[in-house]
Amino acid sequence: MQSFKMSDTKIANYYANSPTKPSFAFSDISKNKIHYVYSADTTKPILLLIHGAPGAWFVYKEFFKDSSLLSKYQIIAPDRAGYNKSGNKVISIEQQAKLLKCFLKIHNHQKVSLLGRSYGAAIAAKLAADNPESVESLVLIAPACDPKKEKFWWFSKPVNSKFVRFFLPTYVNCASDEKFAHHEELIKILPDWQKIKCPVTILQGGKDWIIEPSNGHFVDSMLINAPHRFIFLPKNGHLLTDERYDLIRDILLKR
Repeated sequence: MQSFKMSDTKIANYYANSPTKPSFAFSDISKNKIHYVYSADTTKPILLLIHGAPGAWFVYKEFFKDSSLLSKYQIIAPDRAGYNKSGNKVISIEQQAKLLKCFLKIHNHQKVSLLGRSYGAAIAAKLAADNPESVESLVLIAPACDPKKEKFWWFSKPVNSKFVRFFLPTYVNCASDEKFAHHEELIKILPDWQKIKCPVTILQGGKDWIIEPSNGHFVDSMLINAPHRFIFLPKNGHLLTDERYDLIRDILLKR
């Protein structure tokens, strides 16, 4: 669980010797304030990064040090509702997408590239489906999107019990609430996949033990109206933004 926490001091130390440092702010258009991190150059098109569950903006911290990405994009990474410094949790995929819609409108004259990983992939897909005029491309990494393949473990129910929840951090309980609602939330957005028309790239690891690897094939089959490619990585696991950062960066730079 410690891998999903990063203090302000550790963040400052991480960027201490970097020529580029992210800035921090809160969205101000909804009652549920969303904390986000952004790079400085507002003249460039936006790359919006959506994390999974649990998670926070800093799972993408390396992106904010990458000069090649920063030369092409203004990078924005929000904390989803209920995580890190953002406001109260929101379980609905539709409502989470609505909370993040404001980041599509920061530069009204430019379309946005979206990247979502794990549980964040479904939210990114919903954003793309609902806002085709604002989204230029979509990258879905280890997408937890197939309602028939929602994966549970022996400890899933005990962790969600009232007794155990009392001792757990808020972000773990938020992730647990999302987990137990995910099946029905994914069913709700099934009709939305056909609305996506922008280019999509899907990355799925063959040794993914967090989600069923068949999730990648599911997304591939659902994108009936979008030009897309499915990249299956048989030797990789779930944390592709760490394991295959080089590949993800290359995909984003070729957009």
